[in-house]
Amino acid sequence: MDKWRNFYLQKMGTGSNSSAGSICESVAKWGVWCKTIPFKIFDKVKAPPKRTFYDEHGDSEYIPSEGLYLESYTMKVEFGCKKMTGVNDVRNKVGSFLEYLRSSGHLMMYSTHTRIGRQNVRLDSVSDSATWKTDDEGNEFLVFEVTFNVADPITEIKIDQNATTLYHE
Repeated sequence: MDKWRNFYLQKMGTGSNSSAGSICESVAKWGVWCKTIPFKIFDKVKAPPKRTFYDEHGDSEYIPSEGLYLESYTMKVEFGCKKMTGVNDVRNKVGSFLEYLRSSGHLMMYSTHTRIGRQNVRLDSVSDSATWKTDDEGNEFLVFEVTFNVADPITEIKIDQNATTLYHE
């Protein structure tokens, strides 16, 4: 458990009458720890728009002045929830966490371990292969995997000094 970390989530405001939600710390809110969170600096570059002319060699590609654009990507994050009083305790905490992810739409997410955050992150899927693990002290944990879609692979999200909000510069 010593290598597991907390992380932060914040609902993004969407629509004309909506504002960003309050920040949620994973352990305090749901008792959910992050085991692995593979934030990428970026993944793939989008292919630039191009045209092929049959009377010329190669292709004519358009490269914007700011450079090539990046594709969105998915990331699989491994989480764990410690069994405190019983299986229903874990079921309720993990269920509440997954419902938050499902109902939030786009989120901002920040990892205290990697010190990397992203915005426009949304739930993609939940693995059906959750397992129970026991640590050296005999504590039981439900370990499960969630796949997220990162629609904005370039905007870096930071956390303020008081851990009250996530923001981008």
